[in-house]
Amino acid sequence: MSEISINSERELIINAQNGCISSFEQLIRQIDKKMLSVAAGLAATHDEAEDIYQEAMLTAYKALPKFKMESLFSTWLYRIVVNTAISSRRKLRNKINSLIFGHSQGKSFTENGNKESGVESYENVTAGDESDEPDAVMINQQLSFAISQSLETLSEKERIAFVLCHQQEIKMIDAAKIMQCSDGAIKNYLFRARQKMQVALKDYI
Repeated sequence: MSEISINSERELIINAQNGCISSFEQLIRQIDKKMLSVAAGLAATHDEAEDIYQEAMLTAYKALPKFKMESLFSTWLYRIVVNTAISSRRKLRNKINSLIFGHSQGKSFTENGNKESGVESYENVTAGDESDEPDAVMINQQLSFAISQSLETLSEKERIAFVLCHQQEIKMIDAAKIMQCSDGAIKNYLFRARQKMQVALKDYI
C-alpha cells in the first residue's frame, strides 16, 4: 500500500478532527502494524499488547482535535502508544504490589509473572513454522524466550529506546522526539540497553 502524501495526510487529519471516523481509520491503516509492534515490544504478553494498542488508538481519536500538526502524525501516534504502554506497565506493577501485600507467602509474584510472560512479548523473533526441524524450532523458542526475558532487565526508558531504534529501526533523532528527550539521552539508553542484553544473552551470542 502506498504512503499517504503530506497534503493528503493533512486533509485526512482535518477531516478526522471534524469527526470523520473513516478518515481516522485511513490514517491508522498506514501504520497500524508498526504501532502494534511497538506495543508488543513494550508489553508482557500478546493480550496486553492488543489492549495497549486498542487503548492508544482510542486515546488518539479523542485527542486528535488537539493535534496541531507541529510534528508528524506518526511521531505523535508513537508517543501515545509509548505513553499508554508505560501507563499499562505501571498499573500492572501496582496490581502486583497489591497482590503481594495482600498475601503473606514468601513467593515472588513478579518473578513468576515474568516467567509466565513467555515468548509473545517479542514477536519479531520467529518460533519456526511446522516445516522446521524439531531442534530448530526448540532453539528459536528458547532464543525468543531469552530475548523476552532480557527485555525485562531493561529500565523503562532503555526498553522504549531499544524497541523504537532497533526493533522499529526508527532514527535516533525521531526516537528522541517520541520520547521527548535529547539525542544524547537516547544514545545513553541504547548503550545501557545493549550492555544489559549482551549479558542476558551471552549464551546465545
